Amino acid sequence: MAQRAKEMRVVELVELGRVEARTAPVPVPGPGEARLRVRAVGLCGTDVKAFRRGHPYFQPPCVLGHEVAGVIDAVGDGVRSPVPGERVVCAPYIECGDCAICRRGIGELCEHKAFVAGALQEYLILPPEILAHGTFRIAPGMPDDVATLAEPLACAMNGIERAGVREDDRVLVVGGGPMGALLAIVARTLTQKVAVSEVNAARSLHLRGLGLKVVDPSAAPLGDSLTAAFGAPEADRVLIAVGDRGVAEDALGYAAAGGSALLFGGLPRGERLSVDSFAIHYREVSIVGSFGFQARHFRDAVAWMEQHPRALDGVVTASVPFVEAARAFREAAQPDGLKTVIRFDEA
Repeated sequence: MAQRAKEMRVVELVELGRVEARTAPVPVPGPGEARLRVRAVGLCGTDVKAFRRGHPYFQPPCVLGHEVAGVIDAVGDGVRSPVPGERVVCAPYIECGDCAICRRGIGELCEHKAFVAGALQEYLILPPEILAHGTFRIAPGMPDDVATLAEPLACAMNGIERAGVREDDRVLVVGGGPMGALLAIVARTLTQKVAVSEVNAARSLHLRGLGLKVVDPSAAPLGDSLTAAFGAPEADRVLIAVGDRGVAEDALGYAAAGGSALLFGGLPRGERLSVDSFAIHYREVSIVGSFGFQARHFRDAVAWMEQHPRALDGVVTASVPFVEAARAFREAAQPDGLKTVIRFDEA
């Protein structure tokens, strides 16, 4: 298929705290590849961290963004699906499926993943591995900005699985940011006993708008709030969606006997946590972690979104046009909202 334009617009992180628009040649898909015309990109904590403080994997100059929805624009030789014109979401990476780590069932830690380049550009090449295992059609009525939530939702599903959330569990989500919100929404499909601990009043309003129960540990002791919500001052599953050592250490103390605490929010390399060995040994409290997703989580996330078409309405609290990308990064760094999405619909 012929190119529609010779150049495309790209948003590049040129230095810490500064993104700029530039142009680049429109890429041409090779054999087994497809070209995606990007419609929307969600900004995640990794993007904000790379923008504000730097990230070991994303050093400027670079193109950020990996929560992407768009329209297949062109395909290379040998590609029969998807076809041009189809709206899709695509995973930013896919595990190889063959290495020792993948065979152990922890493909999110695979060291041989296939990746997609940074998504903050008008056109994006999808490699064969991503097309085969990580590209899915979007339901016709799903808005582009909501569709970008497929990737963070997949991460949340992995976290819920790793934490072992089961029917009728008492679940405490610590931190009501976008990932905390998604963890709580997914947990709520398994149990109605879900509470989110959040101190920011504006963010709490968004969470309550999603139908979530919110408790404020700065207004009342968390144990008292949990007793009011669950009938006991503890939870079977404590999902820690805050990258703060002190908050994580405090949260571990609310895990019930035989329960688990999930470290979902990332801490800096080398950070150490103080834990109560009595709780681990005598009360059999487990501490687990989760990172990213597997291909099956992404597939399940897309299916879940289609089955629950309104469940994520309200998670996107800022939708910013591409020409104001710098403002989008500033919005995403603020603690008052949930998810910020950059739109390409004016392109």
